[in-house]
Amino acid sequence: MRSRRSEEAQALVEFALILPVLLMLILGLIDVARAVEEENTLAYATREGSRYAIVHGASASPALGPCVTCVDTTAATPAASAAIGGVVTSAAIGVSHVTVSVGYPDGRNDRGDRVAVDATAPFVPLPSKWLLNGALSITLRGGSELVIEH
Repeated sequence: MRSRRSEEAQALVEFALILPVLLMLILGLIDVARAVEEENTLAYATREGSRYAIVHGASASPALGPCVTCVDTTAATPAASAAIGGVVTSAAIGVSHVTVSVGYPDGRNDRGDRVAVDATAPFVPLPSKWLLNGALSITLRGGSELVIEH
């Protein structure tokens, strides 16, 4: 018959063996939740940027639109990119290093034309942040395309 002391020691060894696996599982779940939350925030922020763009079409004041003198006429003017990018960045609360791109797939900003807003941001998992000084990162993306109403 085993003594009570040896059973406690065995339980301690088993706990020490399973603890790292359990902690990595919990940390992984937390990281997945963080990534999903940041991607949802990016999607929300791009919707806000798209809403801002659709009410500032060709007939609005001030009007935002595509660059007519550029090689790529579906790209937004610098003023439009800055204005819409500011809306997206301010709506992306808790997400850092957001990169915004604005495009006009139809090449115009008239009523009934489309505007597309995309945002990307790097996501660094916690183990990479703590152990590898942020060497590993994942790019999260959010996008929205709406029809200009104004």
